[in-house]
Amino acid sequence: MTGLEGSGGRVPTGHPEGGICWVDLGTRDIDTAITFYSDLFGWTFADPDPTGYRLAGLQGHLVTALGPATEPGPPYWTVYVSTPDLEASVAAVSSAGGAVVEPPAAVGDAGRAAIVRDPSGAQLSFWQPGRHSGSYRSGEHGTLGHVEFSSDRPEQARRFLSRALRWDLDPTRPTVTHRGRTVAIWRPKPPAANPPGHRAPGRNAPVPNLAGPSVPWLVAFIASDVAATRAAALDLGARPTERLDVLLDPAGARFALTLPTVARLTSEA
Repeated sequence: MTGLEGSGGRVPTGHPEGGICWVDLGTRDIDTAITFYSDLFGWTFADPDPTGYRLAGLQGHLVTALGPATEPGPPYWTVYVSTPDLEASVAAVSSAGGAVVEPPAAVGDAGRAAIVRDPSGAQLSFWQPGRHSGSYRSGEHGTLGHVEFSSDRPEQARRFLSRALRWDLDPTRPTVTHRGRTVAIWRPKPPAANPPGHRAPGRNAPVPNLAGPSVPWLVAFIASDVAATRAAALDLGARPTERLDVLLDPAGARFALTLPTVARLTSEA
């Protein structure tokens, strides 16, 4: 660990129970990811822990992390929901028809985590804070703006999120809320734009949306200038998708770009 505030000591506020407190990237190409996101957002990375997990900071404050992928397929961003009682949260998922992928376990003195899966196979993680409660910077270029949730089974998703997380999802509205606070943006999952086996020509040609039932989350990072940041990402090896604000990093992980004003509106709703 090399000088990233948030790894110990001061615990920030701003991550209420039931809210998204942290995201991290699972990838098989750590070096490529570090180069890409360092150049794009100015992140600096700490030395890896024994598992290869590397914390990322912006101006010395924790914002995210990356580590070796543990799931097959393309690289993916994992979303963490803050909870004061990890066992109770995991039990609620089981009662709602979900499954436990990794049971509650301590992560040093940083906190405790568990990974669960909803009935459709979509995964998310819970985080019970210890010395680390989540991202330490927000509202600026390179920090988490918001998270989108998509599903082609909205009614099933609504029932599960309500019972397991106490999240309210109204398929006719664009937000997902918890106790009146917006925790995610809801986006119905459109049908695939291209048939199976379609290959898009060229490095910068649009490619299909790769989010399947097990990848319902889209993480959006703030860009002070979305168009300029998008162009820089493409120059660094990212690929476009059907949505102008969504890109695939050089290894294939989906992420989005958002303006600070949009992120602020969703966080304050």
